[in-house]
Amino acid sequence: MGVVDDEGNFPKSTQAFSVDAIATMFGSIFGLSPITSYIESGAGVEAGAKTGLTAVICGFYFFIAIFFAPILASIPPWAIGGALIIVGALMARSLTKLNFNRISHAVSGFLTVIVMPLTYSIAYGLIA
Repeated sequence: MGVVDDEGNFPKSTQAFSVDAIATMFGSIFGLSPITSYIESGAGVEAGAKTGLTAVICGFYFFIAIFFAPILASIPPWAIGGALIIVGALMARSLTKLNFNRISHAVSGFLTVIVMPLTYSIAYGLIA
């Protein structure tokens, strides 16, 4: 991909992490969890985004979502249960890729799966 140098270091990583930190600070104003900007960045890089334009587009869509929040808040919680079950099934599918032979992978995967439903937070599960 050309992102790392010959020694495996990420050049200009300070700038990338600083932008991520600033995005986290501004995201906290709107009530986003701190891990959201990291996940968005990681997903963008995995999909092939290298220039930062993906982050600008995601930010633009998050800005538009602010105006739709009151409309979406009117949907009762019981109406979104089916969608949450589908999301949970999609997340559980990735458990098959875990290397359970390594204790560090097995424990971190187990903690992630257990902490999410007990704390009602995906962010806390990912931090665990």
